[in-house]
Amino acid sequence: MLFPNKLDTLLDTKKITVPMNHSFTFREYKKANGKTPMVLTLRSKSKKERLSLDIEINIDEWDKAKQRLKPISVENQDINLILDNIESKLTQIKTSYRLSDRILTLEILKKEFLSGMPRIRFTAFYEMMLEEEKVMMEVGSYKRYLSVLKKLKAYNDDITFIEIDQNWIDKFKKYLRGLGNESTTVAGNIAAIKKFLGLAKKSGIRLALNIDEIKVGSTKGNRTSLTTHELKRCIGYFYSDYIPESHRLILGYFLFSCMTGLRISDVQKLTRKNFMDDYVSFVTKKTKTDQSIALNNNARKIIDFEPKLFEIKFADQHINDELKKIMKLLKIQKKVSFHVARHTFATTFLRAGGNVEKLQRLLGHKTISQTMIYAHIVQSDANAEIFLLDKLL
Repeated sequence: MLFPNKLDTLLDTKKITVPMNHSFTFREYKKANGKTPMVLTLRSKSKKERLSLDIEINIDEWDKAKQRLKPISVENQDINLILDNIESKLTQIKTSYRLSDRILTLEILKKEFLSGMPRIRFTAFYEMMLEEEKVMMEVGSYKRYLSVLKKLKAYNDDITFIEIDQNWIDKFKKYLRGLGNESTTVAGNIAAIKKFLGLAKKSGIRLALNIDEIKVGSTKGNRTSLTTHELKRCIGYFYSDYIPESHRLILGYFLFSCMTGLRISDVQKLTRKNFMDDYVSFVTKKTKTDQSIALNNNARKIIDFEPKLFEIKFADQHINDELKKIMKLLKIQKKVSFHVARHTFATTFLRAGGNVEKLQRLLGHKTISQTMIYAHIVQSDANAEIFLLDKLL
């Protein structure tokens, strides 16, 4: 039995169309509970696909003409709503393929229906590609992309590619700001969306906007760093007798980064074997380059003072959570994560008279422009210091 509503579907680029119909049919048996399992049947010419729906009904209550259950109970009414949603999903798939001039075969229709419509629904495509690329991503990158996906689903899980235009991008930005996300976080989220739209375009999905025109914005943040006084306060707490061991290990890793500029991803990879002759040698996790950094006295002292450093490791999130507690205890009124250590190293290095070009090599930056931001920060600090004269005269 064919459902009376049908939508011709594009078969090839010559605009040849064939009928593609669907109907709700049943298995030829009843289960122990007296109900019959329902099946979605898809037909195109002589081909047929039957998909189990995990729905069981009383066959005597089925209206063949309306292809719905007689609404004589709440259960039947709920099942009818499910059948409405199934038909809506099929229509959405067919319409999207028709409007975007894409070939839709019976096999593709079945795949789209069963897999959440990844070539139609952006969130379904995003989720599918994220899982495919997971093996090639750093754990931190995967978690960031997954966080964006969760926000997308909460905002509009059913958004289709043909609905995503610049107006939608602008509205999603407003939604993110409404969640309390900072401008850098919003920019990072839009960058993730742009990445997966780009993957969709490469796979042949037609988009409603030019992804090159999507303005991401800055994702660099304000590069918070500790002042010399705040850094000394942290060092004093690290060497104190009253610090808990858990704090000493967390703070030890943080201070080691303050003295070397290493990213948390590189610190997490290090073991005691990486330290030889007052140097630490490693392959950077981000740029995959060999790097060897001389250990200054402060870095060497931190390692020697706490022998469990680089033996006991913690998850990134745990480190950042504990750092917040430590900074609160030390009355440092800044939003501190582990990456603040890298910024602190850079600004401290320049304040001590270090050279920008040498700092570039120590930080592993590919371009000097990445490093110059720290020179501007130090210069701004120096400009502010000139007003100290007003307090003396």
